[in-house]
Amino acid sequence: MKQYQPRKNNPYQLPKNAYMRAYYLVRDYDRLQKEIEEIPYQTPYHDGQPTGNEVARPTESMAVRMAALSRQCKSVEQALFTIPQEYRRGVLASILEQAGFPDDAHPNTYSRWRCRFLWQVAKNEGII
Repeated sequence: MKQYQPRKNNPYQLPKNAYMRAYYLVRDYDRLQKEIEEIPYQTPYHDGQPTGNEVARPTESMAVRMAALSRQCKSVEQALFTIPQEYRRGVLASILEQAGFPDDAHPNTYSRWRCRFLWQVAKNEGII
């Protein structure tokens, strides 16, 4: 399904690159959630060299990584609450599954809410 932003009377229109960054962040949401769950069980990175010029801080690096991923997930979750409850499922299905919109509302309605959702994700992430 082609990614299209409504252009006419759309106060939530994003530049193409910002739109696609927000779009792919939402598409990557499930993987981010799984990665957050797996971080405490991962082994710290070790390059195999006996000496190095940096101090190893595995707990700090895992905490920084977890904080960054949590911030991204939280920006998607907060943006989801800006959409009315009856349109959330259709908007998420159109992004995550690349499915068509449900028949309970006009496709233009879903398209506008999807655009507003992605605009809010971009705003929360600091893309715009």
